[in-house]
Amino acid sequence: MRRFATPAPAILVALLALPGCGYSLAGKGNFLPEYIATIAIPTFANRSDRVSVEEVFTRKVVEEFTARGRYKIQAAEAGADAVLSGAVLSFVSTPTVLEGGSASDAQSSQASTYTVIVRAQVQFKDMVKDNVIWSNANFQFRDDYEIGENPEEFFDQEGLTLQRLAEEFAKSLVSSILEAF
Repeated sequence: MRRFATPAPAILVALLALPGCGYSLAGKGNFLPEYIATIAIPTFANRSDRVSVEEVFTRKVVEEFTARGRYKIQAAEAGADAVLSGAVLSFVSTPTVLEGGSASDAQSSQASTYTVIVRAQVQFKDMVKDNVIWSNANFQFRDDYEIGENPEEFFDQEGLTLQRLAEEFAKSLVSSILEAF
């Protein structure tokens, strides 16, 4: 009986070739030009009716870029190799689940679940070559939250939802820019 063995060097060569296939782990890739070292992230504009939402979103984006550790982040555009600008277009909180009361008497019902939808416009511009690397005119995120019997919980939950939305927005945005999606 004859046994066939795959030569070890052939397997080793095949395994070494795999990392060069163009794939990278999500959150680990970077397709920005090497000369981009400093990124300006000025506070986003706020075109929504929600006070201070732009500050929360901008802060989370700065934190996400900082967590990647490779770039110097600053608020001022002067001296930056790239600029990330954005605007929060809308922040809408809508009741989606009503409890209490009867189907014919909606006025006595109370909302127990709300859906928040945030829309934003974002652009990442290479200042060295004066061209837009990435943009999205309708970045949209949504989240649901429940409130209890206490009406004061509404504002607490809405604030926590805003923080979660901003974190997800920042992760998605930074990954989209760095990984060329």
